[in-house]
Amino acid sequence: MRSRLVRLATHQGCKRGLLALGMSLLLSTQVLFQANVFQYFSIVETLESMWLYFLDILVIAAFMVCAVSWVDWKLPVPSKLRNLALLASISVSVLLGIVVSMMAHYGKGPYPPEGYLMGEATRWMLAGGAMIWIYETRRRQEENVRQLHAAELLHEVLNNQMMLARINMIEAQIEPHFLFNTLATVKRLYRTEPVDGAHVMARLKAYLQAALPQIRSGLPTLASELELVRNYLEIMKVRMGARLEFSIDAPAQPRTIPLPAMLLVTLVENAIKHGLNPSVKGGRVVIAVFDLPDEIAMEVRDNGVGFQVGAGTSGSGIGLANIRSGLKALYGANASLVLLQNDPEGIIARVEVSKQTARIVALQTANSAASTLRPLQGRP
Repeated sequence: MRSRLVRLATHQGCKRGLLALGMSLLLSTQVLFQANVFQYFSIVETLESMWLYFLDILVIAAFMVCAVSWVDWKLPVPSKLRNLALLASISVSVLLGIVVSMMAHYGKGPYPPEGYLMGEATRWMLAGGAMIWIYETRRRQEENVRQLHAAELLHEVLNNQMMLARINMIEAQIEPHFLFNTLATVKRLYRTEPVDGAHVMARLKAYLQAALPQIRSGLPTLASELELVRNYLEIMKVRMGARLEFSIDAPAQPRTIPLPAMLLVTLVENAIKHGLNPSVKGGRVVIAVFDLPDEIAMEVRDNGVGFQVGAGTSGSGIGLANIRSGLKALYGANASLVLLQNDPEGIIARVEVSKQTARIVALQTANSAASTLRPLQGRP
């Protein structure tokens, strides 16, 4: 910490030194603007006078730079004590600079009147104090901006953590009926159709392999959701036989966008439960993903019985409510879920997500995960 403060003070001291050099040179040019200076003095004499005046100013400025840099090193944090120390350092450094300049010019004397010396000291104290006040004001503004930026980053991290907590809570509300029913199906098939039982068991294993990484990472992507729903449909295909057909059409580009857990599986489960199961002939489920210019759209279509009064297809069920809550927690108002009537029959569940917001959420999630894992590195 001490070495860092020393480096900081040295860096700021170099900047102040260059500033003092420039200001001294600028102030020394006032010799050139005195009335009739070139009538009574030659150019060489005028430049010599300007050079001596420049040295006088530079000596005073050098003392001020050293004094302020010392205060910066000892009292880097803004405080009343730092302000008093800066005022004292300006006063002492100006007096020392004037004493050194007078000794260089007049040696052992005689010196100019005390009133003249006090006027010079007051003039340079006011000028130095004004410059230090400007510097301190700018310094504190920059520090306030840094603190505000750090607070905004912390706010984003906390928002991400709250978002993940809400998604986990929503996911915990989904009872694993599918797993229990699938295990019962496997048990029955191994007694009657061992080949089909082995097929279902393999698909269940693939389903769990796709689901477990989502639980560990906390936020699935469209790719993992598609893998999950594919294995889910393969299992349901064995259970329903010829009454279920399905297809999945998704381009490769948008598959990395984050999604609430179980989004597609829940929509497909609703399509089968409320659309195909009530139909004697069953039907077809189609999952389609569209990479549009400003958004990514996902549709789960079925050609089942469609909207039925009292059949639970009004869009107010717990599964759809969880999806809407997950989308709101993840994307706010930049994502939506709507249910539409399919043509000629059935329902379309359409999810739309802003592409720009999806990129931002993906980046924030990656940064949050990296900051969470960083303290764990090196632990057994």
